[in-house]
Amino acid sequence: MEGICLVLDYARHLTFYLNELNGYPLLIRLLLGLQQYSEMIYIFDMLFQADQFDLLLSTISNMNDERLNTALFDYIKRHHPNDEHTFTSISMNLHMHHELAMMYRDAGEKLLKTLPSNQPYSSAEMSITLQSLLQYYSDAADTFYLADCCRQSEQCLKQARLISLQLEFLQKQQGITLLNLNSKQIRDILPTIERCWHAFIVADAYNEHSLWPNCLVEQFICNKSSTAVIYWDEFKQLMSVDDQSILNIGKTLLKKNSNSISIKNFQEILSHVTESTILDHVQQSLINNDSSYTNLFTSIDSPYVLDTIRVS
Repeated sequence: MEGICLVLDYARHLTFYLNELNGYPLLIRLLLGLQQYSEMIYIFDMLFQADQFDLLLSTISNMNDERLNTALFDYIKRHHPNDEHTFTSISMNLHMHHELAMMYRDAGEKLLKTLPSNQPYSSAEMSITLQSLLQYYSDAADTFYLADCCRQSEQCLKQARLISLQLEFLQKQQGITLLNLNSKQIRDILPTIERCWHAFIVADAYNEHSLWPNCLVEQFICNKSSTAVIYWDEFKQLMSVDDQSILNIGKTLLKKNSNSISIKNFQEILSHVTESTILDHVQQSLINNDSSYTNLFTSIDSPYVLDTIRVS
């Protein structure tokens, strides 16, 4: 130990002479030769101050020395935490994609927390912020994918889609806030979104897919505008229409007053039923609560559904 300390002490004095002489390649050789990276962190600082960090990175790019890589990251995080350029250079040169992806994601999360969640976004400055935020999460998704972290890549991609949609709403001057929502805000806003694809982006980002019965009732079944059919077509492309979801839609429909539009549109959904017990359950619950739904089950065009009703 005493011998190591003497060598490190001599090396420290030598580095100052080499630094004054601009002998940066020799500084790097000294660092790599002794391999005491944590004890010789001052060499990192000399190279950084002299704008010679790229020389170090190009020299060690094919070494794959885990101790050296760790020491480099510790130095940047501790002494230059806001220097994204150097952090990116280290990660790309040393193929440390996971660390780079985490930096992008953490920067995005930090910026996201600064955005208000209780007021519409409208300023030009907010547009610039959202574009920066989109870039962070897009880069994080791509870099996590390079690191074979598919689940984390998917999560960042979902967040990037949500930010992109928020940016689209801002550009169209639609006063809808989609970021930093709590559970109540998600429940309130999802059924009001007119495009199913847009609603899917929001639901996917917040991992909230239990509200589709409410969304379908509001935007398709009881919707009298021309967008209702578009919403339904997009829904079928994005998700499967299974018996359990139809049952949940029927329960949600009970809270609404029936009319010719809702009966006609719900007929379309009922044509996707495959289990007779589900159809019978929906039929009984609707008719028992609102007799106007009787015609719904006697005027269905689907032969399969008609046969199912007769059998049940």
